[in-house]
Amino acid sequence: MITSIHVNLVDELHTIAAALRSGGIHYAVCGGLAVTIYGATRTTKDIDLLVAAPDVARVLELLRPLGYVFAALPITFDAGTPSERKVQRVSKLEGEHLLSVDLLIAEAAFTGMLADTVEIELPEGTLVVVSRASLTAMKRLAGRPQDIADLERLETPDAD
Repeated sequence: MITSIHVNLVDELHTIAAALRSGGIHYAVCGGLAVTIYGATRTTKDIDLLVAAPDVARVLELLRPLGYVFAALPITFDAGTPSERKVQRVSKLEGEHLLSVDLLIAEAAFTGMLADTVEIELPEGTLVVVSRASLTAMKRLAGRPQDIADLERLETPDAD
């Protein structure tokens, strides 16, 4: 049985960020890890990154040596609407454990968000994160129960 991988997502994120930096890819952390970066701690099982559409193939190429060899077909949510979003998932398998990276494409509803980022300098290197405003907009667009809970955390000062 394949289960979600039990690795340190922060270490994995730094490894991925270093690979993308070395490959000259502009990216931004979004999703659950970005929620945590903004101080609203929560658990997550994957890594979400915002990337430009022309960079998707190069990102997949850079992630392959890190073990991310299982690329799913691209998914489009709310096609043809103002809320349209595109995602490319790539995963790695270690034993019976799976870790996924979701590449959210910076077009359609996410247009302009890759230009609205914050750089965080850490000992492991620079992390680029979508702005709090862009993260909030992304969460509103997705609208799933976890996204609504994230919005409540993000919009409530000192919630955690």
